[in-house]
Amino acid sequence: MGLIILWFLCGVVAAMIGSKKGEGCGAFFLGILLGPFGILIAVFSRGNRKTCPHCKESVHKDASVCSHCQREIKEPNKIDDESSDVGV
Repeated sequence: MGLIILWFLCGVVAAMIGSKKGEGCGAFFLGILLGPFGILIAVFSRGNRKTCPHCKESVHKDASVCSHCQREIKEPNKIDDESSDVGV
């Protein structure tokens, strides 16, 4: 019984760590399945974050403004498939 409680607590701790990275539910199941190793994986995972090119802090992957330095984050230029099509 004690082992089940310990594994559940590992899931809760992993979920708390993962929720700050946008992966709460996935980290919970990882903690339940792998126990303390799930917590370590949650600690070292990047989550759904990207690095701000200005201040190098982690921000949400869909952010257009950095929450730390308040500077605009520009997306890399995406090539439209439609613009490359030539009239046939």
